[in-house]
Amino acid sequence: MKLIERYIFGKAAYASLIILGALVGVVWIVQALKEIDIIASNGQTIVTYFTITLLLVPNIALAIVPVALMLSAIHTINGMNANSELVVVTASGCSNWTIGKPLLALALICSILTGIMAHLVSPYSLQHVKKLVTEMRADLVSVVLQEGTFNSIGNGLTFHVAERGASGLLKGILIADDREEDSSAIFSAKEGVVVRTPAGAFLTLKDGEIQQTSKKDGSVTLIKYQSYAFDLSSFSGNKEVGSLRPKERPTWELFNPDPNDKIYQARPNRFGQEIHERFSEMLWPFANIFIILAFSGQARSSRQSFASAITSAAIVLVVARALGFSAVTALKNDPAAVVYVYALPLSCIAFGLFFVLTNKPAELPKSVSDYLDRLNGRVSAYASQYVDMYKQFRRRLAGVKA
Repeated sequence: MKLIERYIFGKAAYASLIILGALVGVVWIVQALKEIDIIASNGQTIVTYFTITLLLVPNIALAIVPVALMLSAIHTINGMNANSELVVVTASGCSNWTIGKPLLALALICSILTGIMAHLVSPYSLQHVKKLVTEMRADLVSVVLQEGTFNSIGNGLTFHVAERGASGLLKGILIADDREEDSSAIFSAKEGVVVRTPAGAFLTLKDGEIQQTSKKDGSVTLIKYQSYAFDLSSFSGNKEVGSLRPKERPTWELFNPDPNDKIYQARPNRFGQEIHERFSEMLWPFANIFIILAFSGQARSSRQSFASAITSAAIVLVVARALGFSAVTALKNDPAAVVYVYALPLSCIAFGLFFVLTNKPAELPKSVSDYLDRLNGRVSAYASQYVDMYKQFRRRLAGVKA
C-alpha cells in the first residue's frame, strides 16, 4: 500500500475496532440482562451466567461486524472531507481507488472474520451453550428443586418431587407437560434418577405411567411403563429434543445432514436457508463499502451536500439490508428466494463499482437530495443549540459569568 492508503486503512481499522467493541458491549449487556433468570431460577453461579452470555457473543457479532465496518467507513470519509484531505487527494491526481483500496482491504478482513464466526465459531459456541443449559436443567431437577412443592420450569412445564433419597434418587415424581398445541401429558413415576451421557442429560423414570390428553376431543390415552428416559434438554423449550438446530451446526454438517435426522425431516428448507445466510453475510461488507464509496467517496465543495451524500448512502444500505433479511426469511418456505439472497448484495457491489470506476458520485433524485439537505441543516442547527446550552450549563456550574 502507498502511504496515503496505509493512513486511510489505519484510520478505518481503528474506528472499526472502537465501534465494534462498543456495539458488541451494548448488545452483550442487553443479552446478559435477558438471561439474568439463569441465576434466579436455576440456582447457578455468576461464573456460569457470564460463561453463557459470553458464548452468545460470536452469534451477536455476526450481525454487528458489517454495521461496524459501515459506520467506520462513514466516519473515516467524513473526517477526511471535514479536514479537506479528500480535496488534497483528488487534487493530487489520485482516483477513487486510492480511497477505495484500503477500505476494501478492511472489508475483506471483515468478510473473512464473518465467515469464520458463521461457519465455525458461532455453531460450536451455541452447542456449548445448549450443553450448559441442559446441565443446568439436570442440576435443577437433582439438586435445586424443593421437595413437596410444584415448580414451574419454563412455559407449560411443571415438576414435582415428593422426596429425595440417597445418591440422588428422587421419589414420587410428577411432570405436567402442557407445551404442545394439540395435546398435554402427565408423567408419573415412583422413583427416578438423573443420568448424564454424551448424548445429554436424562431423567430415568421407573415404574410409572403417561397420561396423554387430546385438546381437540378430550380423549385420554394411558401408557404404563417400567422404565422411561425423559430428555432434560426439552426443558429449554426445544421440541426437537436430542438434536441440534441448523444454527448450532457447522456448515459441513449442513451440506451433509443425516437423512434420519428429526429436524432435517421436519424442516429440510431450514438447512439450505442457514447455508445461504452464512455465505451471503460474507458479501455484505463489500456491499457496504461500495455503496459508501459510490455516494461519498469523492470530494465535495459543500459540507452540507456531503452530509446529504452520506445520508443517501445510509438510506440505500438500510433499505438493501432490510430486503436482504426479508429474502433470507422467505427461504424458509420458498427455496427460489435464494436468488434474491445473493442478488441484493451483488447488486450493491455492482452499483458501487460502476461509480467508482467512472469516478462519478452517485446521487438520489434531486427532490430527495434537497429534502435531505434541509433535514441535515435542521438537525445540525438543533444539535448546535443543545451543545451551546450544555456549555452554558457547565459554565454556570463552574461559576463562570457570561
